[in-house]
Amino acid sequence: MFMTQFITHTIEPWMPLGALKAKSDYAKIAVASGWTALPIQRYNDTRYSDNIRLEHINDWLAPVQSNDLVLHQFPTYMSADLESAFATKLRQNNIRSAVLIHDIEPLRLIKTNTWEFDVLNQYDTIIVHSETMKTRLQTAGITSQFIIQPLFDYLSDPVPAAQFSQRINFAGTFQKSPWLQTYTGPHLTLFGSKPKKWQHISLPTTIDYQGNFDPDQIVSYLHDGFGLIWDNDFDDKTYQTYTKYNAPHKASLYLRAELPLIAWSQSALGQLIMAHHIGFVINNLDDLASELKQIDRQQYLVWQTNIKKISKNLRLGIYTRQTLQQLN
Repeated sequence: MFMTQFITHTIEPWMPLGALKAKSDYAKIAVASGWTALPIQRYNDTRYSDNIRLEHINDWLAPVQSNDLVLHQFPTYMSADLESAFATKLRQNNIRSAVLIHDIEPLRLIKTNTWEFDVLNQYDTIIVHSETMKTRLQTAGITSQFIIQPLFDYLSDPVPAAQFSQRINFAGTFQKSPWLQTYTGPHLTLFGSKPKKWQHISLPTTIDYQGNFDPDQIVSYLHDGFGLIWDNDFDDKTYQTYTKYNAPHKASLYLRAELPLIAWSQSALGQLIMAHHIGFVINNLDDLASELKQIDRQQYLVWQTNIKKISKNLRLGIYTRQTLQQLN
């Protein structure tokens, strides 16, 4: 019998738009490639019994037959019990399984209960962001097959290429970047939603805060300069350490606008920047000013030439299509 390929897409109506785009784009590209969307309605399943949880899972998987393939977009940000029960049900029903990691909490938070590793180990194939993420998961005891997808695609309309300047653009989640509150480096244009805890915080004068934009529209507001990826480690949150493993979605946003990238030298993205000559890396934020002074228009255009093909691939969903072909 012909095998049907399904991709899960969690319906999250109350989530900020920026948090939904990576999963939404992945599902759109898969469906355009002949896959079938498998909607998962996000709910607070910790309030319900195991039987009700199983009823939901059975409803979601109703169209799926034995030997079909389900690619699960992880995490759903529901409970550990749900993620475990979902993976178990795939095995019980003899359904081929793959899981796409968008984020993985044990690598970016200090956790004692690393249930995510046990769940991932139930899948036949795991799609990761980098060789270092693959190695880290293998160290945690995961024996599944791996596919590496180094960048998330970013669907958007074509936009003019960014122009040369020394402006720093930063988009994303402020909570991961408390350094913004004391930033004293080169002029920085900031995009994103200001958290409630930050409402009474005055940002430094070196920061030009633009507000929050629809993820499909923000590309056209990145007119010039560079795209910065920089998070902090603090308290029990290892956000900077996490960048050793992950492919931040904001990197794809910057590359769509043809902005050369700036990232931590120890990050997975930093390795990508150096390998493809699409920007520069720094050891800490204090290095920004001195590094920028050394960059002229000619160097900028060389980087941008290297970015053009990557940017086009992101717009056309090429990285996702290549991954899906490997799952066939």
